[in-house]
Amino acid sequence: MHKSDPNGAGHLLGKLEGEARQVPRHLHFVQSLELQQGAGLGLSALQLHLALQGLGHESRLLTTRGGPASAVLPGVCEFTRRGPDRLFFAPGLGRAAADWLGGGDAVVHGHGFYVWPNAVVGWMARRHGVPLVYHPQGMLDPWILRRSRGKKRVAHWLFEDANFRAVRLWRAVSAREADQVRAQGIHAPVIVVPNGIDMAPFGGDRNPARPVRQALFLGRVHPKKGLDLLVAAWAKLGAAAREWELVIAGPDENGYRAVIEGQVRAAGLEGVVRFVGPVSGAAKIAQLAAAELFVLTSYSEGFPMAVLEAMASGVPVLATEECNFPDVAAHEAGWLCRAEAEAVATTLRQAIEAGDDERTQRGRLGRQLVEGRYSWSQLAAELHSACADLL
Repeated sequence: MHKSDPNGAGHLLGKLEGEARQVPRHLHFVQSLELQQGAGLGLSALQLHLALQGLGHESRLLTTRGGPASAVLPGVCEFTRRGPDRLFFAPGLGRAAADWLGGGDAVVHGHGFYVWPNAVVGWMARRHGVPLVYHPQGMLDPWILRRSRGKKRVAHWLFEDANFRAVRLWRAVSAREADQVRAQGIHAPVIVVPNGIDMAPFGGDRNPARPVRQALFLGRVHPKKGLDLLVAAWAKLGAAAREWELVIAGPDENGYRAVIEGQVRAAGLEGVVRFVGPVSGAAKIAQLAAAELFVLTSYSEGFPMAVLEAMASGVPVLATEECNFPDVAAHEAGWLCRAEAEAVATTLRQAIEAGDDERTQRGRLGRQLVEGRYSWSQLAAELHSACADLL
């Protein structure tokens, strides 16, 4: 675990010799686990919850769902939403939180901000005097903060200001995010614990042998993901791009796919760029196995799970610096660049012209990096220890 500063979390992580500590029960809440409702946010919350359970700790995850509840994962409780999806209002979620908090020794984990679960569960945590841990997951990035400012101000006035004051521990997924927490004037302890990954589903037989090589984008089709940069950069590659196929996999958000499709047509790339829609499970594994390059040119990220999945699959990564993943370059697992069209085009050309052997080697180094540094069990143990010091 990394500290954001020498005076922030240092005392929190220390353990006096012989001191008996309570064992926390963990209650997580997140807006949704659905692909179209913020897949990365829900996935990271779910995997942390399951990792804590795997270590033998009590953990429960409360979330909302657009359709009928389908609680098929251990300790996961889904509640059907009512009203506009963007509010994530789900009767029953609050009562479930109250029942859980009544047992004592609980720590509440809020993944993300600004929605109804934060209002109701945050209020209950304050009412019960239960420690509240917040996981921003990129929501304090300046690019994100500039969007929908009016709605966020209302949410802060209604409930998030009270929650922010009550938070006992902030968990940042990167050193940059720790700095973003401090930039909000927050003085509570901050720890840096990145997202992790379960390696088991990834890294099987790779199948990149195709007449046309594939580069894969995997994520929401959303303005923050920088698909406009990616398409503009691809158009600058000229003949080199025609030897590749750019596959865009992920759910459309608010009709943004039509905007990118228009950009593809305007650039004359209809036969080069292919949209495949949302993928998950075996279909996602297959897409990664077929790719020779993974691309994520986001303007803003917390700690993108898709980059971890690509490296776990042995695929070299091209990402923007705004993805907060400096290990990609530091460990030669791929290439990093600024979130600007010219920089993306230059770096894309480097990746495409690198050759099969170099891309294979970078993919191998990426998998080794994930195996050694991003195990969920290790990361969950670090966070659990920090939470025990809150009780």
